[in-house]
Amino acid sequence: MADILPPWKGTAEILLAQAAVARALPVPVDGLWDPARCPSSVLPWLAWALAVEDWDPAWPEWRKREVIAQSIALHRMRGTVAAVRRVLELTGFGSAKVIERWGEKARDGSLTRDGEETRGAADHWAEYRVILDRPISAAQAVMVRALIERAAPARCHLKLLDFTEAPILRDGTVLRDGTYTRGGA
Repeated sequence: MADILPPWKGTAEILLAQAAVARALPVPVDGLWDPARCPSSVLPWLAWALAVEDWDPAWPEWRKREVIAQSIALHRMRGTVAAVRRVLELTGFGSAKVIERWGEKARDGSLTRDGEETRGAADHWAEYRVILDRPISAAQAVMVRALIERAAPARCHLKLLDFTEAPILRDGTVLRDGTYTRGGA
C-alpha cells in the first residue's frame, strides 16, 4: 500500500494507508450495495443510503434485507394504491384492502345489497379507507398511519383504518387493557 502513495507523502497519509489495510472489508465494495451480501452490521447504513423510510432496528435480519431490497421498487410505485399495499406487506402488517370513493353509487347494476353499503354520504374523491386482514394495537395503528401517509398520494386523505374483518377472539390471547381497540384505529 505504501508504494502507491505519492513521493510527497506525509505521516498522516502513511498512517491512513496503514489503517485502510488493517481494516479490510469483509466483502468486496460492490457487495456493500447488495442487501443479500452486505454484512448485517452495515444494513442500517445501506438502508439510509437507499432512502428506506420505514425502518425498525427490532426487525429480524431477513425482514431488514427484504425492505432494503424492495426500496427502489417501492420508490417507483410511491403515490399509488399498490405502494400502500406493498409497504404494509413489507413491514409485517399483512395484506390490506384499499377502498377509494367508498359509498359512491353507480346505477349500472354493480351495486350489491349486502349490508356493506349505507345510506350515508359518499367519501370525497380524495378519501380512501384501508381494511387490514389482522388486528393491530393502538400503538401499531399510529405506525401504520405513518407508513400509509408516506406511501399514499399526497393529495389523498386516509379516512378510516379498520380491521373489523379480522376480529379479536375472546380466547384470552388479547387482554382488555386498552392496547387493542375493537376494530377501528
